Amino acid sequence: MLAITKGSSVSFPNADPFFHNVFSLSGAGTFDLGRYPMGQTRTREFGKAGIVKVYCHIHSHMTATILVLDHPYFAIPNVDGTFELPDVPAGEYTIVGWHERVGERTAKIRVEPGRSASIDLSLPVEDGN
Repeated sequence: MLAITKGSSVSFPNADPFFHNVFSLSGAGTFDLGRYPMGQTRTREFGKAGIVKVYCHIHSHMTATILVLDHPYFAIPNVDGTFELPDVPAGEYTIVGWHERVGERTAKIRVEPGRSASIDLSLPVEDGN
């Protein structure tokens, strides 16, 4: 799982002793980087916001998810579930928690000028994960 802003580039290095072929058929970023050997890196820029599911043509068990956002206000939570979004301007927002297997949960939050705000947003995870 990787979260980036629209217009960012992601590198896909191959450190394995066999070929990979990284691709996506996602509407937010369709691409196919072709087969490439160990020691090579291919890079892709993501210009459209959305979810990009990434696969390898050669290894069906290899997958990744890239969440491309059109704003800079995002965080990947710490192990204990806490996170910070620094420098968010004052205002009312809808905060979204997202997990590739659970989906998303939303909640409203108000940020006051010069003050911190907190929210409790739970994403129940399936047993065994």
